[in-house]
Amino acid sequence: MNLTKDMERAMMANDSISFGATLDMRGDIMILVDKLDQENREIISHLPSPLKERISAIIVPKRETAGESLTLDNPLETNIYDTNKRIAALLSKIIKLDNEINQKIKGQKQPPKLNMRG
Repeated sequence: MNLTKDMERAMMANDSISFGATLDMRGDIMILVDKLDQENREIISHLPSPLKERISAIIVPKRETAGESLTLDNPLETNIYDTNKRIAALLSKIIKLDNEINQKIKGQKQPPKLNMRG
């Protein structure tokens, strides 16, 4: 989220150097997160069916639906579930900010002259 906000500030300041560097750093982190997500899904895929469903619900929490709840058996499960819920909420905010940045970029009829520091 911090890098996305930094990217927005760089865009607003017309600083293409900072914007590009921040975009690259954020991309590196997103690649790492995607790799970790793929590894989690790979591990889950090898579990027996009942355990697969339970661990999947803990590691990849879905949005709450009416009448549906998940009973967590121990503090570790609760910690993992709560952490992943917070990550999902933060990711939702990052996506929203990304969309706002994209709209600002698209809304510029003529791109401003960027300050090429260096």
